[in-house]
Amino acid sequence: MLVPRRFLLTALAFLAGVTLAAGPAAPADIQQEADLFLTQMGNQAIGSFADSSVPDAERVAHFRTLLNESFDLPLVAQQVLARYWRGASPEERAAFTVALREALIVRFLPIFDGYKGETFDVVSTRTSTRNPNVVGAVTNVFTPGGEVARIEWFLRKASGGLLIYDFSAEGIRLTASLQEEYSSFLRNGGGKVADLIRKIEATLPPTAVLD
Repeated sequence: MLVPRRFLLTALAFLAGVTLAAGPAAPADIQQEADLFLTQMGNQAIGSFADSSVPDAERVAHFRTLLNESFDLPLVAQQVLARYWRGASPEERAAFTVALREALIVRFLPIFDGYKGETFDVVSTRTSTRNPNVVGAVTNVFTPGGEVARIEWFLRKASGGLLIYDFSAEGIRLTASLQEEYSSFLRNGGGKVADLIRKIEATLPPTAVLD
């Protein structure tokens, strides 16, 4: 199942404002930290993603930095591969994580060409009852036309701070959608992750960074 355009637009328009600069002192608890993290993201300008005057290479590089520094990419990759992750070698896991990152750039970045100025509010945050280092947050994204999209974020505390490992919008969870998209290829191909990596890499532009 391909991720619907509006799902990507609303969720990634929110993500586009991630600030990569150091923030203020750590909040008292993880819920406050998540609120601050998401608020800082949403309050930054769309900048290099929607500005057509910014060279494409610069936009791509900035998006790649966003994914590297604000997402737990190995955990995203693990969720996407699901049971096939266990059978993958460390080298295959690393290569799939990088290929997935580059595929997300190719798929998501062009959406910002139609960005029209969405805004957001952080509605609520909650700590997992099973893991105090995991927090969920709900935001509302408002489009210029008055529509409201509810987005749920899933973050975990890492040594360097919070990282996003999934999000859900319009009832669609990113990792579940990608897992469904790749699972038929893996089933039909005997579960060979190396073949999936080659398939993804074949769709990437020559400028993709695969290390």
